[in-house]
Amino acid sequence: MNGSTLAELQSNILFWIIIALFAWQGYQRGLIAELVKMGFILIGFFVGNREVLGKTLIKALNGFWLALQFLIHGGFEAIVTGNFNAETLSKIFEEINKLPPLIPPDRMEIALFLAMLFLIGLGYLISKLFKPQWPGLGLVAGALNGFLLSYIFLPLLPDELPFQLEDLSPAGIIQQIIAFISYLIQLFFKVLSAIFQFLVDIFGQWTIPILLLAIVIIVLISLTPSKKKRSSGTSEGGGS
Repeated sequence: MNGSTLAELQSNILFWIIIALFAWQGYQRGLIAELVKMGFILIGFFVGNREVLGKTLIKALNGFWLALQFLIHGGFEAIVTGNFNAETLSKIFEEINKLPPLIPPDRMEIALFLAMLFLIGLGYLISKLFKPQWPGLGLVAGALNGFLLSYIFLPLLPDELPFQLEDLSPAGIIQQIIAFISYLIQLFFKVLSAIFQFLVDIFGQWTIPILLLAIVIIVLISLTPSKKKRSSGTSEGGGS
């Protein structure tokens, strides 16, 4: 089996695994939750694509950052005190023009990738607030979500993943599974390191507190009982 055929086969295997996993999750979560996730996946895809909404988002964020720096470097004080003349404005703009943009061009790709991940994750968290309904249709919608995520993320993987199909003996299969898990761990930490460095460049010493706050919020939302569990608990209490 040549390299291109093997790479295509590996991508197909991952594609159908993702479809199956998200179809099963859709069956458990129901149609409404899956439609919510689908909406956020599509928004995240458009935002993460620099040719669709990506450039607009970066311009908006840099513009907001510039306006914030204008207020910090004397603009707010000038507005409050009424000392809003040409000389004051010239001095303020001279200071803020020396500052780098919030997201420079060489950081645009990772910023858009983070924005896409944030929107997809936000959609997942919001979908948990909906009561599971219509599991059959949820299965179909979940499969579509898996297709969308495969379309977004599979092209980001390298052409050849670190497992082969020539050696189908038990020892060979175990060896390739270990190699694949090791590859995923290395890829995870590589992406995590790039994301952390990007956040440090923006937030500096506030990076760790912000990340800890985000983790706490995610954990609290994850621990919130779903409507199905709350309703079942209420019905059991009422019946006793």
